[in-house]
Amino acid sequence: MATTSYLQELPGGMVAAAAFEDDDAAVSAVTLLRDSGVHEQDISVIARDRRRAELIAGDRAWLPGRGWGGMMTRLQKLINGGVPKDVTSRYKKALRSGQVVVVAAAGDQPPDTIAALMRQARGDLDDMWWQQPTLLFAPPELAGPF
Repeated sequence: MATTSYLQELPGGMVAAAAFEDDDAAVSAVTLLRDSGVHEQDISVIARDRRRAELIAGDRAWLPGRGWGGMMTRLQKLINGGVPKDVTSRYKKALRSGQVVVVAAAGDQPPDTIAALMRQARGDLDDMWWQQPTLLFAPPELAGPF
């Protein structure tokens, strides 16, 4: 019988996300996640309009690509805004319709608990998956490995 999970050997981590119809619901989700112990570096706010995402995130959450440097990072931010394909494939329609997506890395809490918190904050399309390392969260020197 194995005593450790094979998932610990893979780079990345479990994430949970949900789409929010209005800004107040997204702010409520970010606040609820922070109040439940999720670190700001483990929460990312994605919106079609980056300024809108900045207002929702405030100083309580991260934005895709923020804090990352280097030529490849800049190129990736130009191509897809720093949002990984896993997120765009799941939430393309929601983002195009003007919804805001909040993604949280499941570090200290299980992803289903984070998803439940997002549903409590009136989130739709909640989902959980294994996310490879990405520009979605803070770089390792600011938040530790993801």
